[in-house]
Amino acid sequence: MSLINIGLSGLNAANAGLSVTSHNIANAMTPGFSRQRVGFGAQMSSGSQGAGVGVSSVERMADNYLNQQIYKQNGSWGFNKISSQYMQKTESLLNNASTNINTGLDRFYAALSEASAAPQDVAFRQTIVSQSESMVQRFNNLSSQLDGQTKQVSGQLDATVSEANTLMAGIANMNESIRDAGASGKSMTDLLDARDESVRQLSALVDVNTTYNDDGTISLTLDKGQPLVSGSSASVLRKENDGSLALQRGNGTLALDGNIGGTIGGLIDYRDGELDELKRELDVMAYSFASQFNEAHQAGFDLNGDPGKAVFGGVDSIEGAAKNLTLLVDDPNQLAFSAKAGEPGNSENLQQLIDLKNAPVSIDQTKLSIKDAETYQTAIAKLEGKSLNNGYTGLTGDWAIKTAQIEADTEASKSLAAQAQGERDSISGVNLDEEAASIMTYTQMYQANAKVISTAQQLFDVTLSMFR
Repeated sequence: MSLINIGLSGLNAANAGLSVTSHNIANAMTPGFSRQRVGFGAQMSSGSQGAGVGVSSVERMADNYLNQQIYKQNGSWGFNKISSQYMQKTESLLNNASTNINTGLDRFYAALSEASAAPQDVAFRQTIVSQSESMVQRFNNLSSQLDGQTKQVSGQLDATVSEANTLMAGIANMNESIRDAGASGKSMTDLLDARDESVRQLSALVDVNTTYNDDGTISLTLDKGQPLVSGSSASVLRKENDGSLALQRGNGTLALDGNIGGTIGGLIDYRDGELDELKRELDVMAYSFASQFNEAHQAGFDLNGDPGKAVFGGVDSIEGAAKNLTLLVDDPNQLAFSAKAGEPGNSENLQQLIDLKNAPVSIDQTKLSIKDAETYQTAIAKLEGKSLNNGYTGLTGDWAIKTAQIEADTEASKSLAAQAQGERDSISGVNLDEEAASIMTYTQMYQANAKVISTAQQLFDVTLSMFR
């Protein structure tokens, strides 16, 4: 083998090293990119003599186990992060001065207490009417805000499901390309990186389990085994009319519970769990507040000597009580503070109304429909025996504790996800200092092999000169 050919093989090898190193540097900031390394092998001639060097492989520095750890931690982080965002938002709403129920109750009962000094005074009575209207607005507004949040969660769920379907379809297409490339002996290192990055993004939306197949494809399933991607075939997540999720695969459909992890699982869990339970507790409070006050008010007589009327309406059932609550009495003369007809200065019934502030909630469940009794059983049990003030204080306190816990869980899962990503990057990530050193090495290698070719040319010229 001539020195020129040996030197030429070294030039080609050095050039391959420079190309791969330049590719690494160019993609240093590309998400999911795995650095590549050139493998060299000595070449032998037929006479068992050295024949230079050849590029034996371009190795993709990737570890599937480390990738799987990232997928696992991303699912937990996605679930906790979205839950924490909504929990914090609702905590602020519950404690906001304009929607806080306890603030309204304090002002409402303070107005009643002030009127006890002169129950026949219309000015005091007008203040009570105003505070009654304020209570209605507080329940209405808080219910409206929570309903708006339900719509927001639903809209975000639609967008996230669509994103997941796009990712699954893309992974299936890349599976097909990778399988075909492997069958023809082509290298698809960058496509493998793109597929891993898509799986990483999908793992933040739902918990995924991965299986790497011999043909280069990857299979994805949910924790309970429902298939998401298999070869070049992808399932489709679908949101049903009732808000539940289903997985469509071909002509078959699998119903999914909300326990699928990731952002999608977090949205469903928050919507169907914490948010729905909060709305039920608010309805029970509105129903209890209005029902108890109406009952006590109807035991008295107003300034006209007429029996008291129901002050609040819209509470024929617990369902929707906070949203439907209305004020039926807006005439201060119709407030029934007297225990006897024709005694406008009597405040005995007013005192009964004032005492309701600290009275324990007691809901006669025999008056409820079967649906309300079943749907609101847990919410009623949490409020039963407590005053409305204490009930709302307990509600906001419990919510604060849950919010603090989910915030801690979010930070912990974020840290674990970052740790998993760091471990992956220590193997697969591009180190610019290392690549700069490789550039210098391959440059020197190129120069040295060019010197070999130059020397071979000089020797050839000397040999020719001997025959002139």
